[in-house]
Amino acid sequence: MNNTARNRTLIFIIALLLITNLALLAYSFIYSKRPQPNKEREGFTAALKNEVGFTDGQIEQFKQLKQKHWASAKTDMEQIRKIKQSLFDLTKQPEVADSTVAALADSIAVLQKHAEIKVFHHFKATRAICTPVQQPKYDALITRIIRQGRSGRPVPPKPPAK
Repeated sequence: MNNTARNRTLIFIIALLLITNLALLAYSFIYSKRPQPNKEREGFTAALKNEVGFTDGQIEQFKQLKQKHWASAKTDMEQIRKIKQSLFDLTKQPEVADSTVAALADSIAVLQKHAEIKVFHHFKATRAICTPVQQPKYDALITRIIRQGRSGRPVPPKPPAK
């Protein structure tokens, strides 16, 4: 085998290894970033069981509350999403009255307020499932979740007041 043939063979092998490594890297990147279905919800249910000490009966009560809450919450979220889409669609128009933007923003605010009140009642109903011993643990769990914020990252502490 002459040098040219050997060089071509080595280049082919190197290219094949490079392509294989890139494919593996892409595959692992795509599948490691995929959201796990129900991971967050199961995590909260598991936290109720492990951290608060919910019994199997309490978990069943919570699951029923959660199902009822999410059925209602999904409707609100869908309405908010539609209004936000309408608001965004206005960006495509050359002229938009401030009153139109304000009216849509007010509609979002009213729906968001309604959704927050529902969340409050859901938390209150979930807390009512707790025994008096479990209530401080539940309160601590909810406080921790609220402080983490929606993204799951801790909210930075507020600077001390002067």
